[in-house]
Amino acid sequence: MKILVFGSYNIDKVYTMPRLPKTGEDIYCTNYEVHVGGKGLNQALALARAGADVSVAGKVGSDGNYLTDYLKENGIDVSDIDFSGDYTGHTIIQVDPDGQNQMILFGGANQQITEDYCDRILDKHRDADLILTEYETSCVEYILKKAHEYGIRTAINPSPFVEKCKTLPFDCIDCLILNEYEGRSITGKYEYKDVIRALHELIEGEVILTLGSEGAMYFNGKEIYSSPAYKVNAVDTTGAGDTFTGYCLFSLLKGESPEIALKTGCAASAIEVTKPGAAETIPYKEEVADFLKNNQ
Repeated sequence: MKILVFGSYNIDKVYTMPRLPKTGEDIYCTNYEVHVGGKGLNQALALARAGADVSVAGKVGSDGNYLTDYLKENGIDVSDIDFSGDYTGHTIIQVDPDGQNQMILFGGANQQITEDYCDRILDKHRDADLILTEYETSCVEYILKKAHEYGIRTAINPSPFVEKCKTLPFDCIDCLILNEYEGRSITGKYEYKDVIRALHELIEGEVILTLGSEGAMYFNGKEIYSSPAYKVNAVDTTGAGDTFTGYCLFSLLKGESPEIALKTGCAASAIEVTKPGAAETIPYKEEVADFLKNNQ
């Protein structure tokens, strides 16, 4: 099963804070670390650690070897990464003692993806079982339309949310994965069941709605499935959504039921948030299997 992740690759600069600052307030951080990151990188890692055969596409700057080396170490094909970007994207992340975070995103090379590059990559990966993308790169709409034209199954996590997400080519999307804020922003609905039904009307495919501490929901037009979140001591929620996305998607692609897919995604994200960091703390499938076994 071949999956192409067409996404973002960032260097995460993480500042541990005594609390998140208010507007105009200066606070010393208590720790500073540098990590690999980006939604594309995180989601690719989650898929690979779940057991998928993953290739990645996207753009980085001259310092991008730091990211591609890490991906290669995790068994991911990085041969299509383009190193012609001016600056590698990066994220400034502030994390408080409760694990809540605030982020500043610098798109950098992620925003320099061109249609010509997309054509070359998608033509090469016509045999992919799935293309997954998100909204930290340029050419997102073009990627979805071209993949749909080639008959490749598409999935998108429209995050971070921007107004353009409301006008996505929804007829080119087979699976939509998003959180409650993104879902409410796109549909104008508030109640979770109303949100997920309205989203399904847009794509007529699979919709997965993540609800943070309340778990996740799935709807394919027939029945709404849900899973509660697992109760854990959260240290850092960065990357939780990407971890859920990778594990839940791969479970569905393997033919597992929506109930199993949701539980698997929730278990993986529950493990991920118990440690500081994002990509480095995405669990392996053995850890997730043990967690599910011990939390039935």
